Amino acid sequence: MESTYKLNTRELKADFITAICDIYPDRDIEITVREAVDETEYLLRSPANRERLLKAVDNIKRGQNLVSFENLESAVTCAQE
Repeated sequence: MESTYKLNTRELKADFITAICDIYPDRDIEITVREAVDETEYLLRSPANRERLLKAVDNIKRGQNLVSFENLESAVTCAQE
């Protein structure tokens, strides 16, 4: 079983550890800590990626350079090419 808990370190209290122990009694568990990253912020870090994404957003707002598909199968085929 795998569970993911997202919280701020200010919220990390003894009752959280107690709850984990109650959920997984007498079991070996693994705890991984990683800093949460805002996906949008991450994608905009690269100047080239930022320019590409902002241009795509602008295209959507203007209704330009859009691609449409009649069905899911044609979209999948296009993505594979």
